[in-house]
This record gives sequence, C-alpha cells and structure tokens, in this order.
Amino acid sequence: MEFMKNSLKGSKKEEDAQQLFFTNIKDTLFFQMHRIHITIFRLASKYLLEENCPIRPEQIPVLVTIFRRPHISQQEVADIIQRDKSSVQRTIIALQKKNLIQIEPAVKDKRKNRLVTTEHAIEIIIQLNKVIENIEKEIAKVFGLDLAKNNIQELKGIADKLEELNKE
Repeated sequence: MEFMKNSLKGSKKEEDAQQLFFTNIKDTLFFQMHRIHITIFRLASKYLLEENCPIRPEQIPVLVTIFRRPHISQQEVADIIQRDKSSVQRTIIALQKKNLIQIEPAVKDKRKNRLVTTEHAIEIIIQLNKVIENIEKEIAKVFGLDLAKNNIQELKGIADKLEELNKE
C-alpha cells in the first residue's frame, strides 16, 4: 500500500489531480460549504467541551429529532436527518449509554422500537442552546450581526429550495 502511495507521488496523475483541484474544485460552492461545515463542527466541539456537555456535534441532530418527535423509530430518524441507519444506530447506542434517550417497544408491534428522550436529555438540550449561541456569536463576529441575520435567512431559503429539489 505504501509503495502505491509513493509511486503516485510526483506522477502525471497526481499533477493532473492537483491542477484540477486548484483550477476547479477549490472554488466550488460544494467545497467551500464543506469547509464551513467542518469549521462550525470544530467550534461546536470546543464549546461542548467548555460547557461539559456530554455529546458530540454529530449526535445533536439525532437527539433533537427524537426530542421533537417522541416515539419515533430509528429508521425515521435516519430518514429525517439523512444519515444511514447504522450511523444513527451507533449514535442511539451512545446517547442511550449517556442516559439521554430510552428505547421502548412500540405499542402496536412489540418487535419494533420507539425512541424517547429522558429528563436528562431536556437539560442537555437547554445546555445546547448556550453552545449554539456561542457558535452564532463567533459567526456574527465574522459577518457582523445584521449581516449574519440576513445570511441566515438567505441560507434557510437556499436550504429549503435544495431540500425540495432533493425530494423529486
């Protein structure tokens, strides 16, 4: 494996890939949105640690979805947040170990499970509000407060339109 990596270094293919990246890919919306996503997750990790919040940024969508839709199934969570079922399952197990969610048998079909948040999860969700406020303050420093509010509304509109496109 190491031999293959070394043999590609300095090759024509690597040069072509570097050229393609620097002339096309690095200036795309896709690439820049990914950079923003990563940066915001790093900020979230920093503030979650500072607040002694027991969850990681990637666990937030699962926890909030279960909180907002009690008795939801694992598959429904995966569909809503658009993550694969196995990834959601790993997150559910982690959240269950932290006493943030409970798995209960479905009323109609005992073979199926439903997810609900615990009282402890409600405290964490309240704590998340402070973390998100801190992240928003960091973003506001970059854009300026008024501009950040306008940008959020514009981004929300873009996200709504992209979600609609994705449904088709």
